[in-house]
Amino acid sequence: LCEELIKANDEKARTGDTILLPAYKARISPEMTMQGKGTEASIHGWNHPSQSISWSASLLPGHYQVLMRYAQPHAGSAMTLEADGQELAALFKPTFTWFDYTTEKIGIINIPQGGNVTITLRGIQKGIKRNKEGKLKADEAFPDVQSLILVPTSLPTTSEATGIPAHFEGTRLFNGKDFEGWEGNDGEYSMAHFRIEKRAIVGGNINKDLEHNQFIRTTRKYKNFELRLKYKVKASDESYNGGIQFRSVPCTIPGRSFEMVGYQADIISWKQGALYDEQRRWDFLGMPTGVPQNYKADQWNDLIIRCEGSRIRIWLNGVKTTDYIEPYIDEPFEGIGTINQEGHIALQIHEGKACEVWYKDIEIEEIK
Repeated sequence: LCEELIKANDEKARTGDTILLPAYKARISPEMTMQGKGTEASIHGWNHPSQSISWSASLLPGHYQVLMRYAQPHAGSAMTLEADGQELAALFKPTFTWFDYTTEKIGIINIPQGGNVTITLRGIQKGIKRNKEGKLKADEAFPDVQSLILVPTSLPTTSEATGIPAHFEGTRLFNGKDFEGWEGNDGEYSMAHFRIEKRAIVGGNINKDLEHNQFIRTTRKYKNFELRLKYKVKASDESYNGGIQFRSVPCTIPGRSFEMVGYQADIISWKQGALYDEQRRWDFLGMPTGVPQNYKADQWNDLIIRCEGSRIRIWLNGVKTTDYIEPYIDEPFEGIGTINQEGHIALQIHEGKACEVWYKDIEIEEIK
């Protein structure tokens, strides 16, 4: 009954003819291939964010419901769709096999200007399957694509402008003077590893190695938000390590009360602007969508973390480095359960060789 009502609502909201964009009319990256002919042709070999699939279409300004016909038997893969300065992000429902194609709704995109519009698909995370050790890993290709379908509609848009959100009305999460609103994750023991210097929170000591990870966390929890801050690192070599935890909770394993469990925007020399799952999946999530040029860890760097429902994005020095959609909000991850979407924000100094991570200008805007 729900399906019939939704279909009736879509039909009622339709304002024009359906526009079919078949695979054989698409422009694809050199590493990708086209298999089959005519409307049965499909695009294969899509497996990295640097690749793209694009079409040109003459569109009137307005809203368009976007559907995609694809095959992808593994859960967890996701993509973005860009057109006319607007963007949609979608997590794909799995199909039965690579040979079973399905047509699914991606979202409703706003086309503000219209005219000859380029519509571009980019993959942001791969499908999840078992590796040789039997663990679930995101290492399967993006979907095989047969067509994109646009239906003019009067339904409200679900897209947003591409790039860094233009409007930010943050409130200070750190006042630059004291630890009001913050606490040690492991009480006073954790607080001993953090200090305030030059209106920044400093984690670690350049003259002392650290036995365990240490965190200072917000006293309250946050769910949907945009967090902006600056950080820099003082270290004698490239072994430095820190990060910003979010939607995280204290570890309850006996003897590991110093740990936080949850997402972390990692500060590490070899993977800039990455998203890590601390003390949970023990893995980096998503794929690198960009790399900031001329990055220098020992100078102030601008970091933005935006969480909206299941979608997490990270920008480092103006470059979107991570775009991730969590597949395990409703469906439990094996051995872990569903991934919580609310928790503390915390600053980390990682165990190991002596270094310092400085954090300042920390502001947050909660998203309703």
